[in-house]
Amino acid sequence: GQRLGPGGRPLVGQIGPRFSRLPLPFLADIPFLGRSLFQQDLLVYLAYVLVPLSWFFLYKTRPGLHLRAVGEDPRTADAMGINVTSTRYAYTILGGMLVGLGGAHLSLAYTPGWTEGLTSGRGWIAIAMVIFATWDPVRAVIGAILFGGINAVQFRMQAMGSTIPAAFLSMLPYAFTIVVLTLITWWEAFRKRVGAPAALGLTYAREEKG
Repeated sequence: GQRLGPGGRPLVGQIGPRFSRLPLPFLADIPFLGRSLFQQDLLVYLAYVLVPLSWFFLYKTRPGLHLRAVGEDPRTADAMGINVTSTRYAYTILGGMLVGLGGAHLSLAYTPGWTEGLTSGRGWIAIAMVIFATWDPVRAVIGAILFGGINAVQFRMQAMGSTIPAAFLSMLPYAFTIVVLTLITWWEAFRKRVGAPAALGLTYAREEKG
C-alpha cells in the first residue's frame, strides 16, 4: 500500500534531508583523487576511520583475538573462558548497526529520500564483497572501490553519450555477485581458500562441564 507521512502526504519520492558534502581543506584540491576521496559527506569519512580501526581491533587486540577464536573454533574458545553466545550476539548487533549506517547513507546522502527498490540489490553486493575481501577490512576497501568505480562509470559513459548501453555497465557488479555466490555452492572446499571463519553459520551448543 501507499506509505503516508504527517498530514497524509505520500513518502515515496519525497526529497528528504541529506548529509552535505564536507570538502577537507587542502586534501580536496589534490588532482584526480581529491574530489573522489575528500569531497564527501560525514558517513564516508567515518568509513575511512572504521577501516583501520577494524583491522587493528581484529588483529592487534585481545577482544579481536577472542572474536576470531569464536569464529574459527567456538569449542576451543569456550574452553579458554570466552562466552561464545554473548560474543556472537554482541557482534551480530554491532554488525547490524554498521549495516544500518550503510542504509542511512543510501537514503540520506546517495539518493536523499525514499523510493521503492532504493537498495537495488546492493545488500547482495555487500555479501559478495565480504567474500571477495576474504573477511579482511583492508581488502574490503579494494572491493568497494572496484564496485563503486564500475557503478560510477555507467553514469560517466551515459553523460558522454557512449554507445555502450548503461544497463550493461550497471549489470557488471551484479554479474560479479552471481559468480561469487555461485562459488559458495562449493562452500566447504571454498571456505578454506577464501579465509572464511571455519564456524561461520554453524550453531554451537555448549556442553555441560562435569
